[in-house]
Amino acid sequence: MPVIKYDDITVSPVAMPGVRDASKANVIGAPEGWPGHTLRVFRLQSGGFTPKHQHDWEHVNYVVKGRGRLTIAGTAHEIKERDFAFVPPNTEHLFENPYEGEFEFICIVPNKGAY
Repeated sequence: MPVIKYDDITVSPVAMPGVRDASKANVIGAPEGWPGHTLRVFRLQSGGFTPKHQHDWEHVNYVVKGRGRLTIAGTAHEIKERDFAFVPPNTEHLFENPYEGEFEFICIVPNKGAY
């Protein structure tokens, strides 16, 4: 399907160690004809975060709504709506929302086992 409407996205809770109040949806990937990558939407509620982790693939991110913090290699970066971010491969990182309101971002990754 070439067009996915925002209102049709269904997010599911991320259930893994080191995660709090996070949900995601795989929006565009192999099933939609993009076999090498996946575009995901993450939503972090106030106080929510992803695990501190690293892997051998990069992330390309775009903030859709709200604001949050992306820590890359120990350096915290405040990010907000309409900001972009790049996480290099093999670099420890985490996303968190220490603010009021929902923090939503797009995360594009190559299909190398991304969670």
